Amino acid sequence: MTPTRGTRPNASITNVAALAGVSIATVSRVLSGKRTKDDDIARRVRQAALDLDYAANSAASALRSDTSNTIALSMPAMRDPLAAGIISALSDAAGDAGMRLLVATDNTAAAQHRRLKDFARYGADGMIVLPYQNSGASLARGLAATDTPIIQLLGSTNLLRHDWISIDNGASTELAVTHVVERGAHTIAYLSDAVDSSEGAETLLAFQSSLNLLHARADSAWITIADGTVQRGFSDTMRIFDGLRPGDGPEAIICASADTAIGAVIALEQMAIDVPEQVQIVSLQDGPTAATCTPPLTAMRAPLPQMAAESLRLIGNAHAAVSDTAAPARLHRHVAFPRRLMARASTRAAADV
Repeated sequence: MTPTRGTRPNASITNVAALAGVSIATVSRVLSGKRTKDDDIARRVRQAALDLDYAANSAASALRSDTSNTIALSMPAMRDPLAAGIISALSDAAGDAGMRLLVATDNTAAAQHRRLKDFARYGADGMIVLPYQNSGASLARGLAATDTPIIQLLGSTNLLRHDWISIDNGASTELAVTHVVERGAHTIAYLSDAVDSSEGAETLLAFQSSLNLLHARADSAWITIADGTVQRGFSDTMRIFDGLRPGDGPEAIICASADTAIGAVIALEQMAIDVPEQVQIVSLQDGPTAATCTPPLTAMRAPLPQMAAESLRLIGNAHAAVSDTAAPARLHRHVAFPRRLMARASTRAAADV
């Protein structure tokens, strides 16, 4: 039900942000005229302000008094495309909302734990945390004494006392298997990364479930578990196809990482097995190497822009819930987005089936 004008004379900027489904900074930029783009976001903000009888000239002062206009990101010190992609996506989302992104990397879980306390003292409007593996207990301790909204990206959901946003590995794997089955593959190999994490175990289970669902099969010798390296992909693929007659091996290979998939491509080329006509290959991770190898790999791209946008939305919702004393306690959200399939030359075109 849309509120009637004049019924909320004490409406705040956080109320407007919650009703419009945007961040507090976006409300301030729209109502102050700093955000000149006239799109659906701007129209929602103006309508929410109208419905709540909120005075536009109070937006700037409310923002100054209630927020720091800063989002803090804490993550492990790692050098891979995923880390760079997370920073880029969050930086773009924060910039679109008129906010600053403060990024800090740490070398240990204990250092990250201390960093979270520093961010809370700094007064950031929200903290986004990419935790160290198996650091759920430390993360929970770091958040227990602060009211700052927390968003956890990826990692385990154990001991969560805050919002969590991740990748739906099960749905992503099912999409990859469906892609090659729809293009004629009925026998499929899977080169898995280590399954000592919840993500690895979830992905392996999803692969096996997808085979049953799509009436495809994989011999037990075609499912291998090891580190995601080029050498591993090469050696496992050579072993799987060793001694098989043409047509007896898998018609597709799903690889947990791009490096493993590249190794599989090299092995098939050495055995004069055509990719994708005889064997199709999909990597469950996208990145520069997946797009530039020969042939370019069909891969599953992480939904980082959606995750970044949802992170800022949940931070805005948390602020709105705190400001509205009449609202019930806000339940923490657990959100998982599937990866997007990027079809390239390592799988057949649909018309070729």
